[in-house]
Amino acid sequence: MLNRNHHKHLDFVKIVYSKQLINGKLELIPLELYADGTLKRSR
Repeated sequence: MLNRNHHKHLDFVKIVYSKQLINGKLELIPLELYADGTLKRSR
């Protein structure tokens, strides 16, 4: 389970992906999904 300083009290659920068009190419951006529904860009 991944913990980040400001999400320490929240339960990490899973990694989800967002599609973004960058320089004419479609790329998947990994995001961390937390139990309260917040998303944070994964490193």
